[in-house]
Amino acid sequence: MDDARPHPAEAVAVLVAAGLTLAACPRGPFLPVLLAAALPLAWMRRAPLTVAWIGAGTAATLPVLCVLAPAAMPPLEGLLVWPPAGPFAVYAVMAFTAERHRATGRWLPVIVLGLAVLLLAEWPGAAPLVLRTEVVLALALLYGLYTEADLRLRHALEERAGRVERERLAGEMHDVVTHRVSHMVVRAGTLAEETRDERARAAAEELRATGCAALDELRHMSGLLRRGTGEGFDLGLPLPDLRSLVSEAAFRGVPVELVVSGVPVTVPGMVGRTAYRVVQEALDNVREHAPGADTRVEVRYLPGVVRVSVRNARPAEEPPPAGPGGEGLGEVNQWVELAGGTLKAGPEEDGGFLVMVTLPTS
Repeated sequence: MDDARPHPAEAVAVLVAAGLTLAACPRGPFLPVLLAAALPLAWMRRAPLTVAWIGAGTAATLPVLCVLAPAAMPPLEGLLVWPPAGPFAVYAVMAFTAERHRATGRWLPVIVLGLAVLLLAEWPGAAPLVLRTEVVLALALLYGLYTEADLRLRHALEERAGRVERERLAGEMHDVVTHRVSHMVVRAGTLAEETRDERARAAAEELRATGCAALDELRHMSGLLRRGTGEGFDLGLPLPDLRSLVSEAAFRGVPVELVVSGVPVTVPGMVGRTAYRVVQEALDNVREHAPGADTRVEVRYLPGVVRVSVRNARPAEEPPPAGPGGEGLGEVNQWVELAGGTLKAGPEEDGGFLVMVTLPTS
């Protein structure tokens, strides 16, 4: 779960375990065994299962040494835990064991270590030490599980952040490039229909076909960028906050209000960006062609779709001549079609103007 680089915490664990060992047993046959269990803690992140089994083997060896060399046994009443490296081994195997060993493999050395400590309970005066050691082992186990959960959460958040960034880049690339190439394809198709020169018509048709092939390849590459671990996904994102556009329009002299109805849901990134661009373009048109007209931006969440409309009232002054469906609305219609939606734009009976787009939420 972690890398192979040494960590300062490992050196601290070795020093603490070795210090407790030297304080509890400055000499005698127990010292080499306890030190042998403390030194492997330097690899507790890289080989936690091995460290745990060494700790379990040490704990199982100590009762045997107590029987074979009872005179060399240190006073158990003054010891904190026994063996000193045991809690560190339990923490390491709980916190850093690889996922393939988490099911059963990591619990086995912990159980062996706990049972081996219980064997010392029959030794005179060892009951408080055994109880204290078991409590410390339980705390080390719980803290190791907490550390493992924290590491897994951080890893998941980092992976999700990477996917979000990859989705954002794929969406931006798809939107920008597709919009430009689609514009070229439309112009090439128009040229092929209007021109009378056969060579020009053939060249325009070839250009249109090449543009369509480029669009297909772009969609394929965008899908690859949106893949996680071998399975395609389309990350749902909230609809962009339109309040900034409304505030900017109000600052520029457009009396506008924002109304949101329905239950907000997440939408694909391309849908959110399209809705934002539609509102931005519509408010710019209101400011340019109907200055001072009361404007209402409405977002309605319906089953399977989100409907965004920008409606302005009849302006107080006669607007400059500009027919509906100009170059700006033509580009907006292309954005909406690429996002799988529909656009309705045109004047209303009361003299106002309506731009309404319906986009899928899935």
